[in-house]
Parts: sequence; structure tokens; C-alpha cells
Amino acid sequence: MSAAALMAALAVLSAGEPGLPEGNEYVRRLVSKQRHREELLDRYTYDVLATRDDLDETGAVKESHTRRYEIFFVKGRPVRRLVAEDGRELPADKQAREDGKARELAEAVRAGRTVSERPGVRLSSVLERYDFRAVGRETIDGRTAVVLEFTARPGERNIDNDRVLRRLRGRLWVDEAEEEVARAELTNVAPLKFGFGLGASVSSLTTRIEFRKVDDAVWLPAEDETVATGRVLLLKRFRTRIRRAYSGYRRFDVDSEGSAARTPSPPPPSPAPKLVPF
Repeated sequence: MSAAALMAALAVLSAGEPGLPEGNEYVRRLVSKQRHREELLDRYTYDVLATRDDLDETGAVKESHTRRYEIFFVKGRPVRRLVAEDGRELPADKQAREDGKARELAEAVRAGRTVSERPGVRLSSVLERYDFRAVGRETIDGRTAVVLEFTARPGERNIDNDRVLRRLRGRLWVDEAEEEVARAELTNVAPLKFGFGLGASVSSLTTRIEFRKVDDAVWLPAEDETVATGRVLLLKRFRTRIRRAYSGYRRFDVDSEGSAARTPSPPPPSPAPKLVPF
């Protein structure tokens, strides 16, 4: 084949491949859609099965525990109600205490009072906080996704958890046909410090979040996994993996008293487990 013919063939092939979008412009278009998705999520209650694995230095599991929660939203804030531990329903007295905690938190949010639990990180904050660069395309569940790498924009932002967000970088997979986030991966670029009354310092953190379409209408969290390594009280080392599976999405309405009236639905086929503390 002559050089001219080869160049012509390459031109034909490349013409059939769409170019990659400009990262920041592409992602900024997703922000309003993501906020709408988060508003829709506020209308759902769902179940979370959280599995916490304490790992040794080789990554083998030393100890494992599970907790199952019901999550619902009040004025955009997630409220969780613990319903089972290690595969067993809570004793009646403990369940009553957990119900009381969830009720008190919901009432505090409705009244606009300061609450101890911080809101979870919202993906819309991630989309606005970082600079994005499209690097390719990949296939997820048979669907084409645009892959973007992101790094934090310099400076501080007046958003929840910015102290953590500005120390992260990662990758984003966006379903190209529907322009919906299908996967996000984050890792830290600097040590992270948390209070929690423990003085925890995290030297290594990786998080992966998967989203799937629910009711053939809205993309919602399906599962996530976080692996963290660090120290507690500057002495005790830890290596922990937390996996969460989300299931049983169902709509609920809010009555005039501000309480959730849930639409009955069958239980999920298996106990299933948000990026909330374990």
C-alpha cells in the first residue's frame, strides 16, 4: 500500500471515531443534572449493607463485621437507622434506642439545629471542585463511557468536607449516551486527618463508587468500596476496608408533619448494604 493510500485509510478510520470532549466544559454540563439526581435521591429510602474488614499488612482479613441501615433524607440530609448487626436483627431495646437516635436527628434537621453527623459528600460538589481532563473511552456493562481524570482546583472552597476534597484526585466515568456518572474513583495526594474523638491520621485512602440506573429512570449509587491505612492516636496502625451495597430503593412521601410515609415494597432478594461512616 502506498503512503498516500495508507494516510487515506487512516483518515477514514479516524473520521469514524468521535473526538474527546474538553474536560471541564463537559463536566460542568453535568452539574445541574447531578443536582437534580440528588434531589430525586432525597425522595427515596433505601437499604445499605456495610461490611467493615480489618486487614493485616498483607491485605488478609483479620476481622469482619456487617451493619445494615435504612437511609432516608430530611431536607437533603441523610438520616440512617441501624436495623441489624452481623446478620442479626437488633434486640428490641437496642432497636428502640437506634430508632430514637434517628428520630432525634431527623427532628434536629427539620428544626434547623446543628447536628453532630456531618452531611455526606455529594457528587455535585466533586464535579465543581476539580479540574477535569478527558483521557479516553471505556466500556462499562456494555455501555460506552468517557473517562476523565481530575485534580483539585487550588485554594479553599466553602463546601462541606472541602478539607478532605482538596487533598484528593481521581477518575470519573461518564455514560456517554445519557451523560450520567457511572463510576468514580478517588485517592488522596496528601495525608488526611479526622477527629471522631480518635485523632485518626490517614496516610492512604482509595474509594470507588458505582452507579446504576434504577426504575429505568434515575442513576443512583449501587456500591462503593473504601480502603484506608493510617494511625489512631498517632500510635496504633490500622488498615481497613469498608464496602457498601445499596438496595431496596423505594419512593416515599413526606406528610404535613415532616415525617416520611414510605411506599411499601417487597424486601430485597438478599440483605444488601452510602458514603456514610460505618
